[in-house]
Amino acid sequence: MPTDLQNINTIKIVVLGAAGGIGQSLSLLIKSQIHYLVRSHSNVRIHLSLYDINEDMINGVVSDLSHIDTPITISSHYNDLENCLKNSSIILIPAGVPRKPGMTRNDLFSINAKIVSQLTDSIIKYCDLSKLFILLISNPINSLVPVMAKKLMSCSNNNGIEKRLFGITTLDSTRGSTFLKNIVQEQNISSGLQLMEMPQVPVIGGHSGNTIIPVFSQCSAADNLSQETINNLVHRVQYGGDEIVKAKKGKGSATLSMAHSSFKILTKFMDLLLGNSPDITITSFISLINSNNEPIATGSIELQSRIQDLQFFAIPTIVTLQGINEIKYKIIDYLNSKESNDLLPICINELKENIDQGLNFTTV
Repeated sequence: MPTDLQNINTIKIVVLGAAGGIGQSLSLLIKSQIHYLVRSHSNVRIHLSLYDINEDMINGVVSDLSHIDTPITISSHYNDLENCLKNSSIILIPAGVPRKPGMTRNDLFSINAKIVSQLTDSIIKYCDLSKLFILLISNPINSLVPVMAKKLMSCSNNNGIEKRLFGITTLDSTRGSTFLKNIVQEQNISSGLQLMEMPQVPVIGGHSGNTIIPVFSQCSAADNLSQETINNLVHRVQYGGDEIVKAKKGKGSATLSMAHSSFKILTKFMDLLLGNSPDITITSFISLINSNNEPIATGSIELQSRIQDLQFFAIPTIVTLQGINEIKYKIIDYLNSKESNDLLPICINELKENIDQGLNFTTV
């Protein structure tokens, strides 16, 4: 252990909405698992800062987590966003209400957009936007990322924060990998996978229903599946969230799998913050333009020319400490005819409506 405390670098991870279903599970994963990434970094410590509007719940969650025997320090915040947010390195936002039976997308948006907008105001006020990463988990991602991006871009000290704002869509690829693995095992289909190996299914577009495009054509493990099987897998990935809402009989949505998927992305960003890698490659829902209405990174123009100039899209990107560095747009060129002619046009049309809804949102 270093004796000079001035040489210790603290990475502060913030979870906004930490007492909810996703927030609790995600906080547990961080508190119990993230320290494995920093064991070789003797001058780095991790602090977990948890916030929720439910005072009793957040205090209870933090008390419970504080008994876990890892060196991650932890703090509880109820009515103190300033101390929760200041000096933060990365913010994860699962705050909001979950989708319930009978709730329309507009219902969900109207509630969660207000919550996310208010949290964005606090982030602008209390955070150093020049080095911060923001991972938005709250739904509907397709509209809430535009809400956040618009507000962040309009602030005078934005410091290119739009390059470090990511809508987390990892659950879609997690589902694609899981469902494909199950199919090839159940039907004894040759996939080239080892018994304990999971396939990697690229997923692009958006993060709801028909805006989700699982690109099974670019996953070799799916090569021997019939088109009917692929169609069923695509639909299941697109509407996998409905399975969970139904299974929980309206008393919850995807929380455990969402927390797992968010943690997977967080570990990549930790590698970046720790200097383990100069860049990472992730797929997330991002802005394609910056605050000056210019391309956000290499590949932005090429991607927009292929998706009718949409301003936001989920696509593989290369990310450095400065933010999005390169957009890997060529995945669009390699789509097969079914994905290109059927899935992509529907995705684009629906995404445009979702994005417009977010950009047109104003607080009363």
